[in-house]
Amino acid sequence: MHPHPPILLFDVDGVLLDSRGHFLAALDSMHDRFTNWNYEILARTTSVDIIRMFESGAKKRSIPSLATMLKNFKELIPNRFRRLVYIAMMGRKIDKYDWQFSDFFPGTEKTLRYLRSKGIILGAASNSHRDRIAKWFKLKNVDDLFPLFISRDVRKTYGVKPSPVPLLALLVKIKKYYHFPKIDRNRVAFIGDLITDVQAAQRAKIKSIAVLSGHSARGELEFHNPDYIIPDINSIPQILPKLFPDDKFE
Repeated sequence: MHPHPPILLFDVDGVLLDSRGHFLAALDSMHDRFTNWNYEILARTTSVDIIRMFESGAKKRSIPSLATMLKNFKELIPNRFRRLVYIAMMGRKIDKYDWQFSDFFPGTEKTLRYLRSKGIILGAASNSHRDRIAKWFKLKNVDDLFPLFISRDVRKTYGVKPSPVPLLALLVKIKKYYHFPKIDRNRVAFIGDLITDVQAAQRAKIKSIAVLSGHSARGELEFHNPDYIIPDINSIPQILPKLFPDDKFE
């Protein structure tokens, strides 16, 4: 007898959400002449790099976070004043473009509801902000499927991926919420699109599933040996018998 049903934890961006708006905002900003870019470095920089540099420090009304972003963009934007203007502009642009252009990947809600109908517990662990995640879950009618999730807003307590602590903290919350006697990590998998997601799952000693729908190439992911690599989350039902061989998913 297992102590609980199978548990699937999901990253959000690149897994459930295509994040197209974020990258359109980054591409748009890279053509802004006022910013006075260091074009030699900009030529080697992608929109993914821009978003990662921005999000690694993005936290509303936080002086330490602003300092982090100023440091992140120092080489790309040498002028401190223009860096400040760029950071303020990007914050507004990302928020605007996110709701205009981003969306859940096709079939996401259907797949999530199928998984939940099979008794699988769902959770989410994202390096994005709690308000944004909650808003997207409600907008796409899946908030009932994710009563619990971990966001970057608690990073001072739990850190962020690739640390395993956010995943382990989420499992503790799930254990308490569903009154499970304990958590069997062999019955838990984390689905993500980045190397840091694979590393977090491995360090948490749970199964790792990498998806190709996000921002990492297959070769990058294969190098880090996830348990599974699949095209997108719509392929999860096909691997359930291998993931959890003791369960029946008819």
